[in-house]
Amino acid sequence: MMLEAVRLHDWYNSPQGQTVVDLIGNSMVQWLNVNHPTMQLLGLGYTQPYLDRFVHSLTTQQCALPLAASPAEMGVIPWPSSQANRIAQVRPDALPFADTQFNQVLMVHFLESCDSPQGALRETWRILTPGGRLLIVVPNRGGLWARRDTTPFGWGRPYSPGQLAELLTDSLFIPRQSRFALFMPPVGKRYFPQAAPAWEKAGDRWFAPLGGVILCEAEKVVYALTPLAKQSARRTLQRPLSQGLAPRFHNDSAEPTP
Repeated sequence: MMLEAVRLHDWYNSPQGQTVVDLIGNSMVQWLNVNHPTMQLLGLGYTQPYLDRFVHSLTTQQCALPLAASPAEMGVIPWPSSQANRIAQVRPDALPFADTQFNQVLMVHFLESCDSPQGALRETWRILTPGGRLLIVVPNRGGLWARRDTTPFGWGRPYSPGQLAELLTDSLFIPRQSRFALFMPPVGKRYFPQAAPAWEKAGDRWFAPLGGVILCEAEKVVYALTPLAKQSARRTLQRPLSQGLAPRFHNDSAEPTP
């Protein structure tokens, strides 16, 4: 089941949601900034709070205004609020973008609720440039946040690191780096924001596999392939003589045939 955009919007505007954006957004900005100094960025799912963080953290030379897209089942809320709309409803398995249009795709609250995760990843592969990067945030199957449906990370299909890596590999991506995040308990306390940095620091050092989400960066790699016609011809030329015509020998002493 996919959460509606209105519910996600309300949760991210809460103190808990804003703290989550601060914690996860810092890692996102670092990864994206290092790998691509100049970006054409697309957000898939509910990524608006994180895209707002990118717009404020990166200069115009580093990143053009990003685009966003949400599944039709989720719905959309116009974004950004103070400018022309840059978000649309899409089908996860039929994205309305050109081949190799983006060199960065950010995916949040998307993959865990797709009917066909591999189909959605193959479409994402199509719209990425060769060497383009996909940054995914998914609920961690072994974390506490996946067990509480009072937050968006408790909905949909959680993943383990191995399951996510296998899914990406089957979809023609190569996982490059991953980490756990969101170690604070998924409860709303009055002093929750102040305690969050301490939880993150301790969790990253002492109990990383219990993090609430997995951040994974994967790369689109296009391998050089030999066209099928050439491969077929090469196999024909390399076929053993016993499978082809018998060899013919020229005999200079043979009498000419009338």
